[in-house]
Formats: sequence, structure tokens, C-alpha cells
Amino acid sequence: MVTRNYKINSNRIAGMNYYYRNYSRGYMLKAIKNNGIQNIELWTCPQHYFVNNSGREDISTLKKSIQETGLKIICITPQQGNPNPFNLAARGENLMENTFYYFKNIIETAYELDVKYISINPGWDYYDEPISVAWNRSVNMCKRIAEYASDYRINFVVEALQPEESHIVSSISDLYKYLDNVGNSNVFINIDLGAMARNQETIEQYFHVFTDKIRHCHFVDGDPIGHLAWGDGVRNPGKDFEIFNEFNYKGYFSFEFAQSRYFRNPKLVEEKAMLNLKSYFL
Repeated sequence: MVTRNYKINSNRIAGMNYYYRNYSRGYMLKAIKNNGIQNIELWTCPQHYFVNNSGREDISTLKKSIQETGLKIICITPQQGNPNPFNLAARGENLMENTFYYFKNIIETAYELDVKYISINPGWDYYDEPISVAWNRSVNMCKRIAEYASDYRINFVVEALQPEESHIVSSISDLYKYLDNVGNSNVFINIDLGAMARNQETIEQYFHVFTDKIRHCHFVDGDPIGHLAWGDGVRNPGKDFEIFNEFNYKGYFSFEFAQSRYFRNPKLVEEKAMLNLKSYFL
């Protein structure tokens, strides 16, 4: 008889400030802590921690806030989606240099916060250019920032995007080719369950291709897609945890609840998600 291991320790769940964007940093940190979550994936919005190409907010106040709540930042996610200017496939000499300095500041922030992983995506292409041109820009920039990050012992985890977001990398086969082209040893995989479902792929397929290269997960419900909070979609979290356990995944599961309707009362949304997952915690 096969024993099914469909439970994880709740200390591997991470909240995310993305859905707390309309609240202060202090409120966000206390809310996540009060919801029984020990970790946070920090999205670098100006409301909570400001970073751009020319500088970044003083780190000391963020450190103090984190220490006071007892939370742990386990991953940093820069703002890098269209129409944000700083993305790996940025075009034009000026914008490309500014993008490098933006990620340089992100890397140095991660180092000062003792965060080992930065979540990135390949960026977005212009619709009036060949995808191969945007691909080459993205690969070259990823190589450049990964080389800089290696001096700080910082790793990147790269995720596929949905085809409505970008045409550069939107499938497992794209990701495999992308990592091969980049070639840096500190670039790994982030499984985003929303993008995965949109591309009609599975967790098993990811592990069969990438094995221990998978270091992070954006853990979301879906119907079947949508970056939904747990309980608002049709995914079976127990089955998902079982597959992650089967492949000996040791990373975190971050809540990237992206629907705008969640922004009004994110604490309640997160609380309900934790209640929906409670039976799957050790």
C-alpha cells in the first residue's frame, strides 16, 4: 500500500505584499504575522520598499520592521512586468543600462537582507519585432545580472509568463532553452502555478524536466487559471503538496494572489486561504 504524503509544515508558506499594495508596510507585516505566516516574499513596490535604477530606500527601517514582527524574507520579487521599464528584455541602450542598475540595486538589497533568492521573469517583447530579438536581449541581460549576483552568492529563480503577458518564455520547453542559453549556475526555476495552468502543464512535468533546479513556487489556486486565493478555484492543494513531496521539493510556497478584488481586504483573503489549507499542514 502506497502512503500518500500530502502535508507540509506551515512554516514553508510565505505571504506576499503584492495583494497588500494599498496598505502601509507596518499594517502588511502585522497582518501576515497575525495570519500565522512566518515568511514573506517581498515585492518591491514603493509603498513597502522603494528601489529604482538610481538608488533604493534606506534598508535599516525595513530591517527593523522585519525584526519586530519576527518574519523572514525568503525571496525578493522586483517590479518587472509590462509597462514597468525595468525588465530583462528592455530595448535601447539607455533603458538597458538603467535595467542593469535596477537589478544591481535589487541584488545588493537581497544581500543586505540575507535573502538568497530573487524571482525574475524573462521580460516582455515588442509586438513589432521578431521574438528572437527580444529573446537575445533577455538572455544577455540575465547572464549579466546573474554574474553580478554570483559575487554576492545570490540566486535567481525564473518563471514562465502567460502568453498574454509575454511571448519570450511561456512554457516548460521555453524555460529549458532559456536556462540552457543563460548558462549561469545561480539561475534556477520558480514554478508559477498560474502560468503553469494557463499553459496546460503540470507540476510533474516541471519536475521531470528540471528536477532539483526547482527552488521556489508561486502557490496559487485557479479556475483553472487566475492567480486566485486558495478556496476560490478548483485546484486540490493536497494533491499539489503530494506531488511536491514526491519529488523532494524543499523550497517555499508563496501566495501570489493577483486579483484586484483582493486588494480591498487582503488580510481576510489571506486568512481564508490559510484556513482552506489548514488540513494539509503538519
